[in-house]
Parts: sequence; C-alpha cells; structure tokens
Amino acid sequence: MIKYECERCGKCCQWPGEVVISEKEIKAMAEDLDISPYDFTQKYTQLRSSRNGLTLKQDEKGSCVLLENNSCSVHSSKPQQCKDFPNKWRFKGWRQICEATPKKIKQ
Repeated sequence: MIKYECERCGKCCQWPGEVVISEKEIKAMAEDLDISPYDFTQKYTQLRSSRNGLTLKQDEKGSCVLLENNSCSVHSSKPQQCKDFPNKWRFKGWRQICEATPKKIKQ
C-alpha cells in the first residue's frame, strides 16, 4: 500500500475548490490566529455554493486565503479535508502539481 507524505509545497492550496469546515475547525483555526471564531468566520469563510455550510474563502487566483508564502498559516489546526489530501481524496490532475512523496507502508 502507498501513502503519500506531504512535502508542504502548498500547491494543493492553490487549486480552486471548496474546503468544507466545521464549527470545531473554525474554533481551532481562530485560536491559532489569536482571533475570535466570529472574526475568523467573517474574514476567512463564505457560504458554500450549495448553501449548506461554510467553506474557506479563496483569493482571485483560486488559492486558499490562509496560504502565505506557499505555507498554511494554520497548519497545526488545518481542516480535516486538508489533512486528508492526497491520501483520502484527490482532484483530477493532482499528481502533476503535488510534490507529496509516495511511501510504501506495511499492511
């Protein structure tokens, strides 16, 4: 079995799409940034296109607004969706941009 080890290249964070976030994740990221969950929600989130929850905002190029110099500004508290990439989910063409290192793991 292959597991990919993130090399923190930041390229997955530059790919447009929704990063669905929970209230618990908002609280953790707000704490990391030393702001209130309300302020975090106002500054960094928007309503999902399906209108059933919140997603992280993107800049004009489609990159996550929490990406700073190709590094996640809330890496230690980033959403589960981000933590799971690319081992539990992937987007089409991900391997052409992602620098994650494949590692064989014993089953």
